[in-house]
Amino acid sequence: MKFRTAIAGKLATRFAGAAVCVALMASCTSTPEEPEAQDPAAARQFDLLVSKENGYYYHPFLRQSPAGPQAQSYALRTLTELGSSPKTSMDSAQAESFRQGALETSSLWGRNWMIALRQAGAGEVLGAGDAEAVNKTRNKGGWYVDSALGDEDDAARLGSTWAALEVLDALGRLDALPSADRSATLDWLRSLAAEPRPVDQSSALARCLQLLKEPVPGALTQAAAPRTDDFARLTPDARASRLADTYSYVVVQEAAGKRPAPDRKVWEPVLRDGAATLPHEQLYKLVHILKAAGSPKAVFAPVEKRLDGERLDDGTVRDPGAYLGNPDASLFVQRLRALAGWSREDAGLLTALEREEKSHDVSQESAERLNRAALRKVTAGGDAGEPARQLCADPRVLPGSVTEQNATQWQRTALNCADAGAPVGTPKIGSWHLDTPDRVVAAATVAVGLADSDHRDSIPAWITADALAQWARHPDRIDSVYGYVLVVRAYALLGGETDAALREALGRGVTQHKGCPELPDLYQVGGGDSACDLKTTWGVWTLDRQLHGAMGWLPATNPRDKK
Repeated sequence: MKFRTAIAGKLATRFAGAAVCVALMASCTSTPEEPEAQDPAAARQFDLLVSKENGYYYHPFLRQSPAGPQAQSYALRTLTELGSSPKTSMDSAQAESFRQGALETSSLWGRNWMIALRQAGAGEVLGAGDAEAVNKTRNKGGWYVDSALGDEDDAARLGSTWAALEVLDALGRLDALPSADRSATLDWLRSLAAEPRPVDQSSALARCLQLLKEPVPGALTQAAAPRTDDFARLTPDARASRLADTYSYVVVQEAAGKRPAPDRKVWEPVLRDGAATLPHEQLYKLVHILKAAGSPKAVFAPVEKRLDGERLDDGTVRDPGAYLGNPDASLFVQRLRALAGWSREDAGLLTALEREEKSHDVSQESAERLNRAALRKVTAGGDAGEPARQLCADPRVLPGSVTEQNATQWQRTALNCADAGAPVGTPKIGSWHLDTPDRVVAAATVAVGLADSDHRDSIPAWITADALAQWARHPDRIDSVYGYVLVVRAYALLGGETDAALREALGRGVTQHKGCPELPDLYQVGGGDSACDLKTTWGVWTLDRQLHGAMGWLPATNPRDKK
């Protein structure tokens, strides 16, 4: 088994897929279909939310989340490679979350990913205790054993040892290795160097020797740079492998103190075309290759632009290419399209749905089955399926009695049932005092849910416009924009007046929360959270539709919704 295969397979490194197809100039078919030309630019902003991982739409608040530990490490290393000194101000809780996520994936490579974060200022992610933990993974034969790679063969052992020595070096503990341990490791490495090896294993071997301040045998450096004359004819996976092999070749030459000679004429166009889409690990390797080849600074400008645009306020980097979409977010996208009068035809979304439903690990939880049924109905049309009708008749799925505590669950489930084309029964509804924000929002949720499921006449008498008026006119009393919008929707449904005072309150409570980078028509969560949210946007657009466009929150509509 090749070293790269061991690392990539077991640590889930992405060397193939949509991002690689585009970035490495392969002829690929994009997962989501291009939007129809008739749809306005506002409709096309949802394209930004298509997950490269599974083809579903993802929730936009994920765009405020940093990349995972592995991608984060490579992004920060790329910035360093380009001459920057990236700094992060992540708090202790986030640092601990990163650390735990990394170590759950891999005991040694997880710590290796923390090196870049430590160098960027997050010192708590890697410390003296980690040096002790690394040393405990040492085998008496001289190599180290990573929990993710095991101890199966030389490839896994080399990968683990490379990661271990990098961590010890970053912590200043490599020179403190007992002489017997150091000798055992060197004897093992030299024994491996005596036999021909794939270039990825050679790179790990050479780098380990370099870290231990030992010369790299000339036999390891004899191979020329991987060929590039056939690059245009390679498959996407083969191109990704050629990139990895070229990076390994560069590491070997640098470890031996030699100047590598990769083909700039091929790799510079790859960087130019893939700078915006390459996974962070591949981006780092390509930058490293071209820096070693002596490419001019201008070649790296697109990379710097991308990484600068992906930096979050705390200095970490986000990774939109890794976000996972789901049926819930996709269903809200379809609801928004319907409100704006845009087409809900979406072949890419249907493909994602079918792919998930055919997979062996598709969730059979009732709520998720209903979500998928609703998504299929609003996207592909047709009659409600019997499974959806059965789910919506099951009180364990759609509660038959609504209380202050389960009002949100009932309303969201009833909305999904309505989208799935399944009938929603009239529930029994309790009563509670409208004396706190949470209780007021719960009551408004009931009223809105009944109206949206064709039971407006069943809104209980104790929920009145008069009772909601003081809350509708004072948005500062309710934390979230969505909660406030529900209250105003219920107030208006019950006959509340849309006067100048209410419009002024809506301006303060809603309008000021409009827009996020690249998502100008979406609305933020509010309550101190500036991330945009599909559910919140659905609430805002629905309220504007209910008020006959009085607030101008809906984008310019297109009347040709086919579904």
